[in-house]
Amino acid sequence: MQRKSLVGLVVLIAVVAMAFIGSGCSKKQVVKEEAAGKPFAAVPAPVAVPAPAPVPAPVAVPAPAPVPAPVAVPAPAPVPVPAPAPKAEEPIDLASLRIFFAFDDHGLSTKARENLEKLGGWMNRNPQSKIQIEGHTCDIGTAEYNLALAERRANKAKMYLERLRISPNRVVTISYGEERPRIPNRDESSRSQNRRDEFLKMK
Repeated sequence: MQRKSLVGLVVLIAVVAMAFIGSGCSKKQVVKEEAAGKPFAAVPAPVAVPAPAPVPAPVAVPAPAPVPAPVAVPAPAPVPVPAPAPKAEEPIDLASLRIFFAFDDHGLSTKARENLEKLGGWMNRNPQSKIQIEGHTCDIGTAEYNLALAERRANKAKMYLERLRISPNRVVTISYGEERPRIPNRDESSRSQNRRDEFLKMK
């Protein structure tokens, strides 16, 4: 009886042990089966990092339109300005300005200088005027000598006018010697009237 109880106890222990082992295996298997049935946790896909926005291509700035060259505007034709009318020449009595010389002399007397200064003043006021100075002598002496003397008398008057700032280009001299007496050479009084310089206007 005691042996049966002991065997029964062993059997009971064995059954309990088997049951325990069986339940343990069953649980492990279920766990394994559940683990097998469960899908693997999906590995999170890598987060797509947005690509950097493309750098916009540089916008081609159109070249500035060429500035048209300024159109050359022809200058207006100059309006011809009429030349001022030439000033009328101041009248003068040149015969009253003749100068006289002493016998065989070409020096200028005080009266001769006064007359030449009047003539020079007139020429300065009338810059377009030109004159001719004629040298004369009386009939005493040779014709050749008198021509040379009359020339010295005419040149003496011209040089005095140049000192009055009259251009030499405006004065011409000529010698007539004794060829053109103002009055006949009858005496000293008449001869003194022929020793002279005469002034004539030139065109």
